Amino acid sequence: MENTSAPNFSPTYYWDYFQYVLRYVDKHYKYLLNPLESEFVESFQSLSFAAQCMYLRLSGRSVTWFNRSSLVYSEIESIEVALDELINQGFVGIYSDSTLTPALLHVLTKPQCVQILESISVDSKSLKSLAKQALVDILVDAPLPNMFDANLWIRPLKLDLYHFCSFLFFGSKNRDLKEFVVRDLGHRQYMEIAEEDFQPYFTTRKEIDDKWKISIWRDWFYAEQDRVDPGQLKESLFDTIIPMANELSDLAVASYERLLFQVGRFLERQNHLVDALEVFELAGSAQALERRIRILTKLKRMDEALRWAEFGQAHVENPTELHFFQDYLARHASKKQVKQVTSRLKKADKIIIDGSYNGRVEQGVIDYYVAQGYYATFCENGVWKNILGLLTWELIFTDHSSGFHHPFQYAPTTDFTQVNPARFTQLLDLLHDRSSVLVHMQTIASRHYGVINPLVEWGFLNWELIEKVLMHVETPALQQVLTCMWLRLSTHAKGFPDLFIQRENEFCFVEVKSPNDHLSAIQHFWHDTFAELGIPIQLIRVAWK
Repeated sequence: MENTSAPNFSPTYYWDYFQYVLRYVDKHYKYLLNPLESEFVESFQSLSFAAQCMYLRLSGRSVTWFNRSSLVYSEIESIEVALDELINQGFVGIYSDSTLTPALLHVLTKPQCVQILESISVDSKSLKSLAKQALVDILVDAPLPNMFDANLWIRPLKLDLYHFCSFLFFGSKNRDLKEFVVRDLGHRQYMEIAEEDFQPYFTTRKEIDDKWKISIWRDWFYAEQDRVDPGQLKESLFDTIIPMANELSDLAVASYERLLFQVGRFLERQNHLVDALEVFELAGSAQALERRIRILTKLKRMDEALRWAEFGQAHVENPTELHFFQDYLARHASKKQVKQVTSRLKKADKIIIDGSYNGRVEQGVIDYYVAQGYYATFCENGVWKNILGLLTWELIFTDHSSGFHHPFQYAPTTDFTQVNPARFTQLLDLLHDRSSVLVHMQTIASRHYGVINPLVEWGFLNWELIEKVLMHVETPALQQVLTCMWLRLSTHAKGFPDLFIQRENEFCFVEVKSPNDHLSAIQHFWHDTFAELGIPIQLIRVAWK
């Protein structure tokens, strides 16, 4: 855990945070822990306060080895006494290898590496100009020199059990105690949920084991992917992870699918196409199906590729993902077929702006319209998300007794879009009275300003823009756009036009594309949707002068 200079932090703030985590684990998971995990918690709690703090200081750092003589933590009275206790209780280990390992060499400075090299090599002077990594490569597996005092070098042990406690608390291995620090420094504000309302993320030991096993293998994959032969990597996946599929708990399915896609893409980029195809064949996501079709095409197995594209077209709903299958089939039905998005872009209106706007093309188009007397501003996803997020705030956070597992959630894990469909309809009806709904949204914003909401983007909260959108877009069309977003938040809360322009009663949403830019499938979807709903929309292609 890094030091913090915030004046309101206690000197042992990290200990407070970990105790919070341990209380949570004891309350929700005590009877799901195995003997080794229970013993870790009990042994840690039996340590002296100083030893607990010392262990947490070491465990919260990213380095592996520490020189005990250089450790300085002002809040720990006797570091040496605390370290001796940790060593005696098996929480800290002393360097015991007879050779220099990569993990140790990487924490040494370049001068230290040079000093070691001088003690073991007569040619060391000619090597001083080498980079640190080159010195490490030379010293790896060299015998420990006499001048090296191994007893000075220590590392925290039982780190897997330490991280396991945080994993139980967050339900993920990707988050840690730094979340507490970020919140308490004021960098993030979360909806306040009473501690008694938190429900455990895991309900069975199998859910815990499944997700933990996937997380551990994923960490190994990220660390070793550049050092392990791709074929061996795939073999490890099939030996370790793939056998889990038949009895995989529902809670771990998303992690399993993400991992298969990540490994498949890695193998594909390494040009191990057949290996990648085998991995993608076992994945169930539309993304994996797309990669599968692309690989089959490269392998000239066109009948299979077309058959799976037809399957994707029939079963995939996400417009971004669906577009690939539709377009793939269309292009192979006619060699002259042009992609729908490419065809639309070719027909786009063109405007010429100064080349000084290269790299900030949207600002160039805004200035172009402002010069013609328009109100013009950047809007893209922000205005739509802010309107929907503020309007439905109560539905997102209405039920504190389910879906909240810890105090750092952006939103409940339950499907809040299904919490109260009737109330959602009532909230949409508020849009019929534009001035009242604006006051309603401003009241919500004032009450909760800065609190993380998965839809609200506080940094892009533009009340003038919101008011103009509410006043100019017809209510039925506005309601249908928000409903479409609400029912498919994971896929439909993006892809909206870049700009909003308005002059008197004339208004339009504008999608801007620079000369080398492309129209995405989700942008294509919203372009069609706006047109069908009668919302003015224009696609602009910029040319430089």
